[in-house]
Amino acid sequence: MSPRLAIGIDLGGTNIKGAVVSSNGIILDRLEQPTDAARGPGPVMDDLADMVRRLQQRPPIPHERKGTVETNESNKFVGIGLATPGPLDLHAGRINHAANLPGWKDVRIRDSLREKTGLPVTLENDGNAAAYGEYRYGAGVGHDDLVMLTLGTGVGGGVILNGEIIHGHFDNAAELGHMIVVVDGFPCPCGQRGCLEQYASAGAIVRRVLSVDPGRKRMGADDLRAEDIITAALNGDPLCYQVWDEACQFLAVACINIQHAYNPSKIILGGGMSNAGAQLLDRVNAHFSSQAWSLHNDVPMIVLAKLGKDAGVVGCAALAFASR
Repeated sequence: MSPRLAIGIDLGGTNIKGAVVSSNGIILDRLEQPTDAARGPGPVMDDLADMVRRLQQRPPIPHERKGTVETNESNKFVGIGLATPGPLDLHAGRINHAANLPGWKDVRIRDSLREKTGLPVTLENDGNAAAYGEYRYGAGVGHDDLVMLTLGTGVGGGVILNGEIIHGHFDNAAELGHMIVVVDGFPCPCGQRGCLEQYASAGAIVRRVLSVDPGRKRMGADDLRAEDIITAALNGDPLCYQVWDEACQFLAVACINIQHAYNPSKIILGGGMSNAGAQLLDRVNAHFSSQAWSLHNDVPMIVLAKLGKDAGVVGCAALAFASR
């Protein structure tokens, strides 16, 4: 019987997520643990290999997304799909320099994981993997031309045209969080100024509120979260509403730029900030409509992601299937 399972691994600056995924996109088992990236690449790659081994050894358990899978020896793993932050060198299977993985520079991650596990490894940028997951199994099903923005601590992205991920000549296309939306704007760790993620990410809205009101804290805790700002905005807090509305306006500007650059049929908003649901979608769509051109009716649908935090692991597992 042909192979039917893949392992998806999503390596983030905070957590490592892993899952056993069937060929129809159903998660059968999952694991998650802190990355502790400051230890350096070696120990983290050992953790990745250990997570793969544990997922291989655990019997598959049907996930809440409906579906069935045989649980006998016919279940085989085609390989591993590995999603990581960029910039990447996909040809060499290397992380060039990941800002949220301290000390990770020129890390030969694909071949290292293959050597440690004995399984083929498909490496992909985390934003691209999430976009591919939504394309195959989520909000992008049936749309061969789409763009995804992942809205979390920063802003990531993925572009799919004619059903294929766009990588670009240097393997770093779709770094959409680093499109400049304000000339000489806020400095970004990437070295530019005025990047989208300095205005429209979860981290950005927290920083902007605290820059005006440094003493503001979440009830019962020291840290202020983006979720608290969104809730306060909806409850009439003037500062939080202004910051939230401006973030949505910058996202609308980004969507208009994406419209003209790629002409997709859909723009998908994912990541943690998409949990705001209609409070995000309605404001972005309102700002988009007020600023978009009227020369031609080529307006993409702007929608929320469907796979949530699973988009990355499902997407990179799907890429493992596609590469075999």
